[in-house]
Amino acid sequence: MDSLALGTKICYVNKSANKDLPQVFIFAQNGTSNFDSIEEEVAWKVIKNIGRGSRATFYYSQEYWVQASWDNDSNSTAQIPAKLGGRYQVIQDTTGIVLKPDGDASDAKTIEVVNAIEVANGVAAQFCNNDKVMLEKRQVGYDQSAVFRPSKKIYFGLASEITEGSSLQSAVISSRKFFELDLTGLSYVMISLNGNAENGYQFQIEGGS
Repeated sequence: MDSLALGTKICYVNKSANKDLPQVFIFAQNGTSNFDSIEEEVAWKVIKNIGRGSRATFYYSQEYWVQASWDNDSNSTAQIPAKLGGRYQVIQDTTGIVLKPDGDASDAKTIEVVNAIEVANGVAAQFCNNDKVMLEKRQVGYDQSAVFRPSKKIYFGLASEITEGSSLQSAVISSRKFFELDLTGLSYVMISLNGNAENGYQFQIEGGS
């Protein structure tokens, strides 16, 4: 994957008195109407152990990728480049199970992943950004599809227990109020965490370009 296709550089800085060391996580939302926001949102990025005054930097890529996994994520296809309006199919060819482009999606603003293999519990279709899973649709059965409608909005939250790449449903989240960041038109943005455990924590934008 081309690491130079960066898109937006995001800098997180800790300005809080976070002695209880909350973990910062970032996720995205799928714009489709059949997407379960609680069960299927994924911790795209988890930031740990960033002390007061310290910072972490990561990137939101302008390029999209998809992959599929099966057997409870024990097995997965390679990530392949995806584009809006593209359709991709999980198939079994002479080499085994792979993910390949398969023409156009029914909606030019979406990315569609179709399952054409028969495996127990179906496949998990995954939309990836900068090598990491950002959106996921689990238990996609045979001849069914997952539809992703990505946006340039990402969300910040706090959790005491969370794992990168896992569903938010399995996390211990401090609050269901999330900070929304629209990356449209931004090549760089700095986000800070402020406050403390007694009075609450708040994210805010420090600057961008």
